[in-house]
Amino acid sequence: MSDARAEFVAEPWGEDRQLVEVLGERGADGFRALLDGFPEPVGVLWAIRDSGEVVDFAFGYGNPAMVNGFRIPPETPNRYTLLEALPRMRGSRAFDGYVDVCERGEPWVSEVTYDTPFGDGYMLGTFLHRAARLGDGVIVFLHDVTASRRMEAELVAYADVVAHDLSAPLAGIALLVKVLELRPDEPPAPDVLQELRATSDRARELVDGVLDYARSGELVLESVSLQDVTDAVAADLRPQLAESGGTLVVGDLPEVRADPRQLRRVMQNLVGNALKFRGEDPPRVEVVAERGRDEWVVTVQDNGIGIDRENARRIFAMFSRLERRVEGSGIGLAVCRRVVEAHGGRIWVEPAEGGGSAFHFTLPFDG
Repeated sequence: MSDARAEFVAEPWGEDRQLVEVLGERGADGFRALLDGFPEPVGVLWAIRDSGEVVDFAFGYGNPAMVNGFRIPPETPNRYTLLEALPRMRGSRAFDGYVDVCERGEPWVSEVTYDTPFGDGYMLGTFLHRAARLGDGVIVFLHDVTASRRMEAELVAYADVVAHDLSAPLAGIALLVKVLELRPDEPPAPDVLQELRATSDRARELVDGVLDYARSGELVLESVSLQDVTDAVAADLRPQLAESGGTLVVGDLPEVRADPRQLRRVMQNLVGNALKFRGEDPPRVEVVAERGRDEWVVTVQDNGIGIDRENARRIFAMFSRLERRVEGSGIGLAVCRRVVEAHGGRIWVEPAEGGGSAFHFTLPFDG
């Protein structure tokens, strides 16, 4: 998780009476004193039973790392059970694992990936779960392995690109050079030069894309007008808008604390993709921002070809390309995700009403 998440100020959940019943007053105080300063998320869940069977869990103690990391408001334990806050957990191996810990007392360890609302907060990332029984409940330790798992996936993707996408243009360049070498005294044919230029441009695009991705987590934060950033992107994309007969509609956009150069990359990629992946009608792209509880939610919506729900997460992976007929390296949305997460936000896509896609990303309030 990025340090920018510190924009959310964690508030304690208050006293956990069931923890006091299990450990006593002094024991509960010591428990909290030990784990309040623990750097990783720790939480306690108390079994909710029906005819003796565990059917859900109530929230008990949650340390500041848990509350802050998932942006969980202090009223959560009084408003939700575990399955109410996280419905996708119903019937999952994680829920079954917690039940087994509670019933049998055997520790449970597993890795789970989340990208979903959690009550009024949000769980995002891949976590190693370690759970042990505590009274009639479980204590859960979460270890964030998001960065390492993503790096592993990106190394595999990069190796695949080097082995396939990058090797193809390099092989083409080598072949064209051999053709030129066979006729050293003749000027090269225009079609040979054109093909040589196209294949070398493709190789350079892949290399530049990898470099852009590697640098997209480097931030220099300042107060930035998102309106000015979007206006600059509109000017950059004016030829594409004119060629496609497209329109860009921009609502009132806020001042945010961000890296202007990196934020411009995000807007350039999202608006540029809306023009690139257009449908039969002239493209219409709308950029708006809404004020959330502790962050801005920026939306870039289009009327293009849209994205299937099953591919909604895959498209943010490095080198992911769903539409092979459209030129591109498959790095742009991965750069968007990396930039947004470096700012402490998240990015996702949903089908737009009436067709097309709505890309949403969040940014913390300025100051």
